[in-house]
Amino acid sequence: MKLWIACALVAGSATLLSAPAMAAGCTTGCTIQTKKASKNPGKFDYVLSCIEDSSGDELISHVTAANDVEAKALAKKKC
Repeated sequence: MKLWIACALVAGSATLLSAPAMAAGCTTGCTIQTKKASKNPGKFDYVLSCIEDSSGDELISHVTAANDVEAKALAKKKC
């Protein structure tokens, strides 16, 4: 009985600890590839490269933003 409880606790904690690691996202950040003046005044058109954490795939995002920080945040949301 005690062994069964111990195994259940280990399995449950492994599930809880691995759930955040399995979540899709780009926690490593995104890198700006190009930045050009946009048709919208005061904004720029960006192309950013992001690496998806779960698969390691490179994702290319096209965003329009007022500055680099905003562009990176928008690209990270798309990841």
